[in-house]
Amino acid sequence: MDVLRLSASVEIRAGPERVFALVSDPRRKAALNPNVQVIRVEMEGEGPVAEGSRFYHRLQRGQRIFEYRSRVIRMVPPRLFESRAETDPPFEVRVTVEPAPEGCRFTQQETLEVAPELLDALEPVSVGGRTVREMAGWLTFFPGPRQFGLYLRSLQRDRLARRLTRELEAWLDAIKAHLEAGEASPAGGAEVEKKGTRGSL
Repeated sequence: MDVLRLSASVEIRAGPERVFALVSDPRRKAALNPNVQVIRVEMEGEGPVAEGSRFYHRLQRGQRIFEYRSRVIRMVPPRLFESRAETDPPFEVRVTVEPAPEGCRFTQQETLEVAPELLDALEPVSVGGRTVREMAGWLTFFPGPRQFGLYLRSLQRDRLARRLTRELEAWLDAIKAHLEAGEASPAGGAEVEKKGTRGSL
């Protein structure tokens, strides 16, 4: 099992409290992600977002639909927000908001474990009709080529990390543009739910 750690930062011309209010609410934040189509994000229970709050996510990426729950594990307004996705394996998101000369600096760090099966699903690579997983498995029977198989896996991890980092940067740029434009409604009008109510941003 490999662990990927991604990080991206952006400076936003807006106050830390205003930025934190958006990035600590998974419903509002998800609607600004240009990499996925938000079908639904629902908060379980009533009240404001706080430590222990749980969310149900239903997202579409290409032809695939992803469903999972997440839980807020730490929240220190207006500077720190951490959540953990209740997936197998889980992944964690850590958001920090720090004052800067013209507003604030928003940083998001993501930590996820990736098994070979998940690597192949997220970053499929085919060489001569064979996936990296198939090639790596076959090459384990040969001492020299086995190292080549590990090298191929490393390249696959690096490609995935670069792609996910680019997507994270695009998401942060969209949040920056949204906040600096005065929080106009996000394009697409993605649906966001709180249990028992319906609405759109």
